[in-house]
Amino acid sequence: MKTVLLSSFLIIVLLTTNLAWADLPPSTSLGVEVLQTEYSNKASDGTTVVYGEIQNDLNSPVNTVTIGVTFMDSNSNQVEYKTGTTLLQVIQPGGKAPFMISSTKADPSIVQVQVKVAGFQSSSEKQQVLQVSPGSLQISDTLLISGNITNSGAQQSTNTKLYLISYDAFQRVVAIGVSDPISIGSGTTSQFSITSDFNTRAQSYMIIAESDNYQSKPIPVNGVQITLPVIVSNTTVTNPNGISYSTVPVNASVKITSDAKYLLNSTQSFVYYVQVKQFNGKVAFIGKSDGLFLGAGDQTVSVDWKPNLAGSYFVETYVWNYDSVPLSSSVPSINVVLVK
Repeated sequence: MKTVLLSSFLIIVLLTTNLAWADLPPSTSLGVEVLQTEYSNKASDGTTVVYGEIQNDLNSPVNTVTIGVTFMDSNSNQVEYKTGTTLLQVIQPGGKAPFMISSTKADPSIVQVQVKVAGFQSSSEKQQVLQVSPGSLQISDTLLISGNITNSGAQQSTNTKLYLISYDAFQRVVAIGVSDPISIGSGTTSQFSITSDFNTRAQSYMIIAESDNYQSKPIPVNGVQITLPVIVSNTTVTNPNGISYSTVPVNASVKITSDAKYLLNSTQSFVYYVQVKQFNGKVAFIGKSDGLFLGAGDQTVSVDWKPNLAGSYFVETYVWNYDSVPLSSSVPSINVVLVK
């Protein structure tokens, strides 16, 4: 029942969230196209960042792919036009390459984007002889992943960069992290590390590597370790004055209270959810309370409930952000409540 409830909340949020960055029809240029999955958001400096992927539908490699981004206001008037390129130098036949292009201006009037392929060139092939072995992805307020990369080519792999790509449930690129460049001798293995911003929409991750002369194949990241930033504890069921009930009278006012500890030194809005269930699993009540962490520290959060039927109940609590992404670990069912 818990899984169904959490999934329902997530579906509701996904369907009702105002996606200011509407998907646009794919833009093609002679077999090289912008996939219909571009995503935009506001960076901390106020600029607008556009993420996406270019797909090569040709039978030969291409490079020097130029991407034109039009940043527009709510009336589709151009605010800025900027060009950029893919993060990979060469796109293999049938392959994809991510891009990340930011507006120059921190302009709040930018609320729409349009992305088109402005040009590309034919390219010689890059051998995919770089083998990436990622470790576990560590998720907190940022992403961190380390691992090994092996050069199976005959030459040194120079200026080798690895890209950590985050995808949401709709396979849109929502964040990209880039490693520092390294050189890897022929037949040798080196360690790598990538950090990236964490987007709460992210559902899956992939790594791809490229050097001046070689590439890797895209490698999915399967091992994920989540360090959630909120700890919920000490949930109590009391009257409005904080006095514990031995049994709760029908139609009496009940206050369900928890301690919430935030571990990060950042600002984080949150929603404290309380779900009360009967012993047969039927949900009797769902309540919520909005809050804001201004940095690391403790808060007391509470929700009011008024039971209208006698019986035995238990309580579940959750702390999520406004995208219905958990901020705390699942808290076991607690507090058997007897209502008479």
